[in-house]
Amino acid sequence: MTLAICALLGVVAAALPPGPEHARLTAMAGTWDVDMTFRFRPDGPPVAVKATSRIRPLLGGLFIEEAIEGTLNGTPFTTLAWTGFNTSTRQYEATRIASTNTARIAETGTYDERTKQFELKADYPLAGDTWHQRTVIQQSSADAMTATSYLSFGNVPEWKAVEIKYSRK
Repeated sequence: MTLAICALLGVVAAALPPGPEHARLTAMAGTWDVDMTFRFRPDGPPVAVKATSRIRPLLGGLFIEEAIEGTLNGTPFTTLAWTGFNTSTRQYEATRIASTNTARIAETGTYDERTKQFELKADYPLAGDTWHQRTVIQQSSADAMTATSYLSFGNVPEWKAVEIKYSRK
């Protein structure tokens, strides 16, 4: 890397210190016991899973990384997510991948100060359809939060597909 590029990167980094939007994310950092409930179709039975989530800040608190590890129907799974606040768009942005499918989900959304919750949305191709995902995250205390993902596709109305209840270890 040239000295000019290093100097420019230093100026950009100094101009973008983490703000209160980033602090909302880093407040989630830690190790969590998670109780997950999946509904693979709107009328399907709930499938309960116990897992562990590890959330850590990245790049001086500008982003967080989450790794969830558990076992679903006897098969180990991992979900990874990277979330940050884009100061240019004033949106939270998250990228999620999982060992259970080949889709990369890119969500964007906001934080509602009144309800104290994040709401992120994504559209992505999966299994020949365009899926719509809406994720609501609410941290009810320093040691508890819930993330709920609602799905829809085609003519199928939105349903609660995943609920994750976090308890800090």
